Amino acid sequence: MNYIVVGLFAFFGGGCRYLLSSWSTTFPWGTLIVNLVGCFVLVWLTQYLAQILPLSERLVLGAGTGFVGAFTTFSTFSLETIKFIQTQQYLAAALYVGISLVGGLACASAGLLVGQLAHRREGAHD
Repeated sequence: MNYIVVGLFAFFGGGCRYLLSSWSTTFPWGTLIVNLVGCFVLVWLTQYLAQILPLSERLVLGAGTGFVGAFTTFSTFSLETIKFIQTQQYLAAALYVGISLVGGLACASAGLLVGQLAHRREGAHD
């Protein structure tokens, strides 16, 4: 049953990624946005929502592994970076890698922080 749940969520995550990734111009903004949002959502979902809401493990698995896993894309990021290097756009490649790495960690940290702040706020209302 977990395979079906993950597969269904992956269907929607992949579809959303396709829509957003099509925004690419000379710089792959769509892929960058998808990956940064995915970093935030995965941490926020697994570290906050799954702990405070009565979500089933299957739902968290589907949303995290299925949706976010299919929504984000390391392989496309890698391909786009290689294309920058092949066309001698070294600055664009370095910016893309740097923004992806630092931005991904920052977004993941923000997801954790938002979850912690919301959890504290809920504790203050109890």
